[in-house]
Amino acid sequence: MAKKLNMVFTRGESGTKTISLADPKDGITASEVKGVMQNIIDKDVFLFETGSPIDGIKRAYIRETIITELPEA
Repeated sequence: MAKKLNMVFTRGESGTKTISLADPKDGITASEVKGVMQNIIDKDVFLFETGSPIDGIKRAYIRETIITELPEA
């Protein structure tokens, strides 16, 4: 099963920006993730050609995907 940590940020009037990271560590906590997200905001890590910068935390979640390979015919 593949896992991705999705961190969703607000961008003022420009909507949201989602950053996805593969294979988050087991047992990661909401407070750990929110701390990282706040560091990203505080350090203004991402630049955008248009629209608003990242200015807030909307949500964070882990998406689990089951991948089933189909046998070759």
